[in-house]
Amino acid sequence: MPVSPAPIPCVGGVQSAEPCALVELSGENAYAQEWFIAPKSAVSACEDALVVTEHFAAVVDGMSSPLRDRGQAPSGRLYAETVAREIARLEPNVSARRAVDTISQALTHIRPDHAGPSGAVAAVYSRARREIWRIGDIHLRIGDRVVPGEKRVDQAMTLFRAAVVAAHAAAGESLDALRDQDPGLAASRPLLELQHHLANRDAAFGYGVLDGSAVPDCHIEVFPVAGAATVVFASDGYPGPAATLACAERELFAAIAHDPACIGELAAMGKPLRPGAETPDDRTYLRFDPSSSYAGFDTERES
Repeated sequence: MPVSPAPIPCVGGVQSAEPCALVELSGENAYAQEWFIAPKSAVSACEDALVVTEHFAAVVDGMSSPLRDRGQAPSGRLYAETVAREIARLEPNVSARRAVDTISQALTHIRPDHAGPSGAVAAVYSRARREIWRIGDIHLRIGDRVVPGEKRVDQAMTLFRAAVVAAHAAAGESLDALRDQDPGLAASRPLLELQHHLANRDAAFGYGVLDGSAVPDCHIEVFPVAGAATVVFASDGYPGPAATLACAERELFAAIAHDPACIGELAAMGKPLRPGAETPDDRTYLRFDPSSSYAGFDTERES
């Protein structure tokens, strides 16, 4: 039985306070086994998005820059909603390359008014092609194979941030105070201000992102799913792509209990659990059966 917190469609580009979930419930979509999307707190807009249609399934994660000044709107939600709508509109037989180009073109009008990284990452399942396409760091589980979502530039920043906070803690500062102040994030500002220069670059520490610029082939990962009985997509609000939603939730909250400052097992979050928040980051989980029958398997494919 699919699990969903009352899926809310994204309509007309208006940003709702509810999570963005484009889920079409029908017999053709019985391949989707369970899904869940939630913001990090009840008062924050969720910058993740979820798509389940007859032809595509996707998890999208809008990037939220920590460098926004007071009054500057976050751009991650708009990127995520736009990407989700474009995925739902794709032709069933479209190639990964054409799909990414189409989505990127739809994002060119977005102009963030804040410094730091922006855009969205996504994992998309094409039922017609029996392929997963990944741009960025969405976690994947394909059968028994786990493919973590990782970006070298994020690893560099999050480990540095964690080390700075850990050093302050070792010097005697309380973790509660450090969670509020997050000196590690402040120390990471020079990298965050420059990170966008690495977006969609085939270079050391370069990374793929859907931000309106051209995504090079090296940052479009394609995974066949032939033979897999189940696939999981999880945004980086989870430590990894657990086999079930219940396991994902249990693992996340156990880790939060042990590491609320996110300097140990949750260092990859890159931010602490904030006061009043349920989790350090928005989170989205999707599990589906790629072997489920699909009328479009005989659709002529675009090269």
